[in-house]
Amino acid sequence: MSRADSAKRKRPEGWEAQASASQPTPLAIVSSAVAGDGIERVARSASEALGHPIAIVLPSLGAPVVWPADAVPAEMLDALVVYAVAVAGGADVAGVDHATPRGVGHITPVRIGHDVVGIVAALAGNGDRPESAPADDPAWLEAAAAAAAVIRLMPGDETGSARRLIETLVSAAPTDVDAVIEQGRRLDCDLSAGAIAICGRGEGAVEAFDDDGALIASLAGGSVIGLIPLGDERLAERQAAALAGLLREAGLEVGVSSPRRQPALLHEAVREAMLLAELAGAPDAAFAAQEETYRLLIGVRLRDPHELELLREHTISPLLAYDAEHDTELLGTLETFLARHGSTTETAEAMRLHRHTVGYRLSRIQEVAGLSPYESDGRERLSLGLKAAQILAADERISQPG
Repeated sequence: MSRADSAKRKRPEGWEAQASASQPTPLAIVSSAVAGDGIERVARSASEALGHPIAIVLPSLGAPVVWPADAVPAEMLDALVVYAVAVAGGADVAGVDHATPRGVGHITPVRIGHDVVGIVAALAGNGDRPESAPADDPAWLEAAAAAAAVIRLMPGDETGSARRLIETLVSAAPTDVDAVIEQGRRLDCDLSAGAIAICGRGEGAVEAFDDDGALIASLAGGSVIGLIPLGDERLAERQAAALAGLLREAGLEVGVSSPRRQPALLHEAVREAMLLAELAGAPDAAFAAQEETYRLLIGVRLRDPHELELLREHTISPLLAYDAEHDTELLGTLETFLARHGSTTETAEAMRLHRHTVGYRLSRIQEVAGLSPYESDGRERLSLGLKAAQILAADERISQPG
């Protein structure tokens, strides 16, 4: 199998359909770079416009960026890096042209002034260098080279880049998983095998902790969020535990997500960690003793947003409505009763009430909610309803801007 055949075989399904879709103008590629889009977006836009894989190599910024991500065979990419390093080191472009790898249709240098700082390479689509390569429409390659130069000139801001990537994952599931992976790689964090998310929440600003291979950033409001890649799961778990310990030493409440082995689920990992951290600091959540139950319910919330709302409505909501209408404390009594493992005596002592008063309230809870706090099934459902309400309240708090 030729190298070009290998590249074609590795193209993601539907790549040709993407390439035929409506595209931006060449000028828009440069404008998007000025607005803050990264190299991966430049490569994707040029690739989809030309219908050919694109590689952008800027040696000073680290690893090459390719779109589609696996379209360039490793040996061809290595040769492109050698070519880019040579021209960026001062070699004459024409003088190294003979070293252009087979299967590469055209190379456009990335220039800043008179200096060449990298290359934009378009694969021809077959094993030879055809007469009609992507260079027959050079505007796109020149625009990609200009956009790459803009990005090369921008001040380095790894902390800001990490923050922007994590903020994207906080807000929603990624629509472009390949772009997220590529952004992570440019920050020396390989998210291709998934990650464990960590969140620390507390008062005051907190500096980001440095951890090799992890993606960690401080967000507004005194939160720290980290992604520990899962290339080696046992190592990732040890890293997560160590980082969690550092955050706790800094006085933060900490949540650690379950591993997410698919990059598309990184949003779930981040939200789970955020919710666990929020619940760890909530005074009304018996979190420490029942963390796994909370984790399972958070999973339900992430996969089916309405399921926990239904659980709350069928268990706790009638008590909330009754308390609001009659100025009673049925819900507070239930929380104390469940926290005391169903002991009426301990509940009365904790609330400074007579045992008969507690008994009356528990009977009223059964009448209002239709579930008996004395029976194991009713007590379990009421307990789950309380946790559902706490998770929903925590979700609302962390979703509020600022």
